[in-house]
Amino acid sequence: MSNKSTDSWMKQIFAIYEKMRNRAKGDFYEAECNGLTFKVHKNVYSPDQFSDSTYFSKELPKIVGNSSLLEIGTGTGVISIICALKGAKVFLTDINPDAVKVAKENAKRYNLDIPIKESDMYESINPDEKFDFIFWSHPYNNWNEPVDDMLLRSGLDYKYDSLRRYIEGARAHLLPGGKLLLGTGNTADIATIAKIAEKNKYSIRILKASEMPLAFKEKGRIINMIFQFDPL
Repeated sequence: MSNKSTDSWMKQIFAIYEKMRNRAKGDFYEAECNGLTFKVHKNVYSPDQFSDSTYFSKELPKIVGNSSLLEIGTGTGVISIICALKGAKVFLTDINPDAVKVAKENAKRYNLDIPIKESDMYESINPDEKFDFIFWSHPYNNWNEPVDDMLLRSGLDYKYDSLRRYIEGARAHLLPGGKLLLGTGNTADIATIAKIAEKNKYSIRILKASEMPLAFKEKGRIINMIFQFDPL
C-alpha cells in the first residue's frame, strides 16, 4: 500500500476499535459469533466486528479435532470455546485480566470446565504442560510504537515483539509431532513473520485462507489465513 492508502486503512481500523469500546453502556455487552452469544468487556476484542474470529472459530475446530489446544490471547474465549464444544481439550490464556474474566464467564455459559489463565505468552504455563496444537490469532499490525492500551494491543504488536516470543517459546510446550499455528491475514507483515519463523528454524505454509470483509458492515476486504510452522 502507498502511505496514503496505509493511513486510510489504519484510520478505518482505529474507528472499528473505537466502535468496539463505545458499545457498552457499562463495562459489558453481548456479541454473536457463528450462532453463539458471548459476553464482551469493553477493553476486550469483540468477535463480531472484524471477520477473523468468525473465520478462525469456524476453521480451527476442523484442524484440531479432538486433540489438545493451547490458545494464546484468547480474548472472549470464542475460538477455543467452539473448539471445545466440538471435542477439543483446550487451555486458554490472555495477558488482559478483563479477557480472562469474560472468557471464564463464557466458558461457564456453555457448561465447559476448562483452564483459563492470565499469562504474558507462556509465563503461566507449567514446563510439563504440552499440547498437540498451539494457536494465536495475533495482532496483525507490526506497530512502530509501544502499545499500552489492552484493547488496541489485540490489533497492534510493537515491532512484532509478542509474535517473536510466541514463536520462540512454542517448542517447549508442543508434544512430539505437535503443530504451531498462527491466525493472521494478508494485511500482516508476512515477510517479517517468515523471517522470524526462519530464525527459529521453521518454514511457514498456509493451511486455510478465505477472502472476507475486513469487518462486518464495513468497506474493505481481507484474506484471513491460518499458518502452520513446519520445523526445518
